[in-house]
Amino acid sequence: MQEETISLNTGYFICDKRGRFLSTNDILLSLTGYAEEEILELAITDLMSKEIAHDFLTELYDKAEEEETIEFSTEIVDKIGERHAVEIRVRLITDESSEAIIGFRGNLIPTPSKQNTLPARHGQVDQAGMIEDLINIIHLGYSEPLAMLLKRVSESICQVFGFKRSTIALLDRRRRVFVKQAMVGYSSDANSSIERRAIEVPQEVIDRIFSDRYKIKVIYHNQDQRDAKNYLTSGMPERRSVKRLPEDQWHKRDLILLNLMDHQGNTFGYISLDDPLDNTYPTRTTFHNLELFAAMISMAIENYYRFSTLERRNRRLKQMLVNSNIFKLYLSLNELLKEVVWSVKFSLDFNFVSLVLISKKSGLLETKAVACDDKIKLLQVREIKYDLKEFSDILRDEYRQGRSYFIINEESVLRHLKQIYYGSRLNKPFRGGWPVWGLILVPIKSCEGKIIGFLLADDPLDNQMPTRETIGNLEIMANQIAIAIDNRVMYVQAKERLDPNPPEESAAETEKQVFEEKEDDYAGGGLRKLVEKFLR
Repeated sequence: MQEETISLNTGYFICDKRGRFLSTNDILLSLTGYAEEEILELAITDLMSKEIAHDFLTELYDKAEEEETIEFSTEIVDKIGERHAVEIRVRLITDESSEAIIGFRGNLIPTPSKQNTLPARHGQVDQAGMIEDLINIIHLGYSEPLAMLLKRVSESICQVFGFKRSTIALLDRRRRVFVKQAMVGYSSDANSSIERRAIEVPQEVIDRIFSDRYKIKVIYHNQDQRDAKNYLTSGMPERRSVKRLPEDQWHKRDLILLNLMDHQGNTFGYISLDDPLDNTYPTRTTFHNLELFAAMISMAIENYYRFSTLERRNRRLKQMLVNSNIFKLYLSLNELLKEVVWSVKFSLDFNFVSLVLISKKSGLLETKAVACDDKIKLLQVREIKYDLKEFSDILRDEYRQGRSYFIINEESVLRHLKQIYYGSRLNKPFRGGWPVWGLILVPIKSCEGKIIGFLLADDPLDNQMPTRETIGNLEIMANQIAIAIDNRVMYVQAKERLDPNPPEESAAETEKQVFEEKEDDYAGGGLRKLVEKFLR
């Protein structure tokens, strides 16, 4: 009868000599949280902490010489990181002919939890250990993706402060939402509803929670938020806006939010903590250390972004040097201009780039090349032509940025372009960052110093206002475009002089029809006065 009772709660397994699972039963799968195909890729030591796993097999084979059945009282770690006290009973499997050990089999029996007898932790945080751990994470983080850095931080805060679950979210300034980047302690079960909820939080919600720049907020499951100004001073570490509950009444659904702020005090992310370990609850000291932890992580992430910005700047310069080889005479003019705008888009992180040139034939600014991920918008924008006089009206001193122009207000001549690209977003209220009517215009000048067209850049990836460096890089690219056009025209003219009567229409003749002669196309003929007026 006793054996039947044990068997109902016993996980059976067979492992090879190195401890890798060959077979298990449903009880062991249920206890560890792994699917059968997942656990067969693991070894039994993968379910143990490092200090236990290191000595497990050695102790197993040492005891096997003296005992037929070897017993261990230990802990295993399931798929989501929770520990379970178990008793493991193992017997070796030997080859009948050679009597060599080929593996072992055994059973794993969960033992009653002793957590209720453990003393409660009262804010026991090893501050020196916490700082040392963070230093190691930060040093490793500079050579790893940001997602890996945040995952390590999320795991560290759970271990240091005794919480089962944590989340780190960062602000997406373009969409004005906080996007969860790292989640630790959540089950991967498809039926679990917690991690299947929306992984984005509107910026307005977090701004309201961290109003008055709170560093830490506690959200109790059974209390409404109150105005802290009428309740407690902001001198409290967590700057709470709800009544503090007795320490021993902390509920697993209560939530702690840590504010991640930049050096200017603006919130760019948050860390959430919930579901503390049994007999573990946060105290005043805990909140003090959490505030210190949040400040250090804020600096670490901000420095990571600065480091990434320097790397991106160097990468952009390298890309510009690589793509500056635009004296590719084997390309047609249209192919050359198309290559250039896509180069600008990728190297300077704009979602939209176009190039317009003055056409003598039509007397308009015609769109010659467009770089945009949306193919429908790309085709529509390529058909746009601008009236020279209307376009010249927006080149005002109020928009001037060095040799370029940064348009920030609504202009009728650009309305068609904006309606195609932004659609309904054009009518939404402005909320900071890149304005919906924003557009950088960089003049393209010929070798005579006359403007022959413009480079247009819109919708930057970071949704931020342009820096002096960004505009400077655009001006460099515009200068490269001008040189490429001048050289291409001279190449066509030189080719015609060498072969004035080609047998059939060549690419050079086709380009001549589009670009014609250099002097006439850019600043001559009946268009000369209009262009000179345009350039004033």
